[in-house]
Formats: sequence, structure tokens, C-alpha cells
Amino acid sequence: MASVQNYGQYEPLLAKIHRFCIAAAFASTAQFAAGCGHAASEAECEEIFRRSAEIQLKSDGVSDAAEIAGHVANARDAKGIEQRRECVGKRITDEAMACVRIAESSSNLDGCLR
Repeated sequence: MASVQNYGQYEPLLAKIHRFCIAAAFASTAQFAAGCGHAASEAECEEIFRRSAEIQLKSDGVSDAAEIAGHVANARDAKGIEQRRECVGKRITDEAMACVRIAESSSNLDGCLR
């Protein structure tokens, strides 16, 4: 039986990042079926992960860049490898990545990955 890990204060953040990564995987699969885009690189998946975490932290009132970087690093340490594994190689377009880079809210980011 698989053990359940407790990620403490990062659990809500990780759950939201996980939803975005799953959405990215589904979106990229749909793009592949349509013959668009390219296989997502590890760097692109890391960028999606980081941006998702940044947006969520800012919406939770965290605005200090160093604090955001620390939270993102802790979230990456907790679940980042698993998240990237679900993302790397999935189909994504350059337009979707450009959208991720300028997204200002979770709903914007979600729209980028559909």
C-alpha cells in the first residue's frame, strides 16, 4: 500500500499546482491530436510549475519576492519531480507558454493550458 505523505502548509498550494499540471497534460494531449505544438520540455514544465505557484502565492497575499522563491522551492522539493514527470513530453504550443508567462490569475493560467 502506498504511503501518504503530509506536506503541511504546502498541501493547498501543491493541490492547485497539481490541477494546473493535469490541465496542461490534457490540453497538450488535445493539441497533439490536432497536430499542433511540440513536446513540453523540462524547462517549460518547470516554468508552468513556478508560474502557477507564484500566482497562487500572490493571490494568498504573499508579495515578497524572496518569500515567494522560498515557497516555490519548498513546493518543488515536495512534489516538483512528480509534477514535471506528468508534464514533460506532453504537447504544448508556443502560444500557450507565452500566455503562461503573462497570466495574472489562476483562471488566466488555466485558460492558457486549455
